[in-house]
Amino acid sequence: MPNKVVSLEDRLPKLKEQRKKRANRRLIILLFLFFLFVSGFIYVQSPYSRVGEINVKGNKFLTSEKIRKESGLTEKTIVLNIRKSEIEKRLLQLPEVKKAIIQISFPNQINIEVKEYNQLAYKFTDGRAKLILENGHTSNSQSTEPAPFLKKFDEKQPLNMIVKQLKAMPIEIRQSISEIVLSPKKTDPYSIVAYMNDGNEVRATIRTFAQKMVYYPELVKQLDPNEKGVIDLEVGFFFKSYQSLEAKKKGSSKEKQIKETTSGREEEDEN
Repeated sequence: MPNKVVSLEDRLPKLKEQRKKRANRRLIILLFLFFLFVSGFIYVQSPYSRVGEINVKGNKFLTSEKIRKESGLTEKTIVLNIRKSEIEKRLLQLPEVKKAIIQISFPNQINIEVKEYNQLAYKFTDGRAKLILENGHTSNSQSTEPAPFLKKFDEKQPLNMIVKQLKAMPIEIRQSISEIVLSPKKTDPYSIVAYMNDGNEVRATIRTFAQKMVYYPELVKQLDPNEKGVIDLEVGFFFKSYQSLEAKKKGSSKEKQIKETTSGREEEDEN
């Protein structure tokens, strides 16, 4: 079968049509790039190219103004020049900040979300109460959350130990403590006295403080709510009422021992 011959006259219209389509595509691409260039130029020259509103959330201890300042963002910062990882790294330098997330909302709104370390206690430093955080750092920030005051924890070792114990303690028990005083003995340099919000006093050692304080709510239930005193958790569980301690000074004493049994914990009097 002979090959069909296509005349040049038949092919020319198709070639012209193909060339026209390619030319149109090139023109569309060039117009699109030109539009992007013009739009970008207008954007850079407009106020929308610079940071407008900076929203901060998640902060309890640090003020929003402090976070904005530490982020390094100002109204002169160009949005396209923002490096989120660099800002997050700067915010993580703050002792209170555990995590930071930066988000940019079109056209120039910046959202900063932070997660802070939990507060464990207060400590007087230079005549001022400062926050002790769960990472062990001290913060000058203000807080209204209930937490124990630490006194006489001037050395690093016992301070680090009590921070670790408070972190391991249930928050409701930690917040029931008013004050913890380091009261070293010859036999135990880590002996402490904890003053409770309910009026009782706890004698313990830092080493087992969190472990023993877990039982505190149950121990208190066994006592007369109108009778306050000293609960000794250093060795076993002992209770001495303030009344018996006062009487001891006058020649008589009464001590209550709280101990665990297989069926539970029971309280017995010892003369």
